[in-house]
Amino acid sequence: NNKDTIAHIDNNSVDVLLADLNVEDGSGNASISYLKSKYPSGLPIVISALSDGKSVITAIEAGAVGYLHKEDSSFEIKAAIITAINGESPMSPSIARQLISSVNLGASSGMNTYGFEEVVNPTEQEILTPREVEVLTLIAKGLSYAECGKSLNISEKTVPVHVRNIYAKLHANNRSEAVFEARAMGVIQ
Repeated sequence: NNKDTIAHIDNNSVDVLLADLNVEDGSGNASISYLKSKYPSGLPIVISALSDGKSVITAIEAGAVGYLHKEDSSFEIKAAIITAINGESPMSPSIARQLISSVNLGASSGMNTYGFEEVVNPTEQEILTPREVEVLTLIAKGLSYAECGKSLNISEKTVPVHVRNIYAKLHANNRSEAVFEARAMGVIQ
């Protein structure tokens, strides 16, 4: 439960927290926020049956670095933890779709998911994660996915995930557009 989790965080050095949002004595978001306040480099990963946009966004705002749906069998817990440790965000495809839908809904209405007007002016560091910048830089140099994976010491299968995220964030449809947009924004040279 949430109270025990916070006590455990107080008494131990915690690097990774697996949190459920639907716990008996309150939301797992309190545990996530507490971990991030005590250990800013801590890695909270949500594993929950809740998949609505508000739950996902609230958990991410609390500090979650990943979000897995309990019924998703595409991610093993160990793989999700390794993904988070490598600076990436483990996320179930259904959760990613829900997140994108929530963000798109907010963007199309000029409001955030809570109905408040929002001004977004991300800095270049907020546009792409450091790993995504590394992947995009290598792709801009003409490296294949296999070569990118080898150069960054990540799985060749992980590279396309980063590429899809890059395309979505830069509103690009292919490598050329992504490289052009990133250079125009000053994200890569």
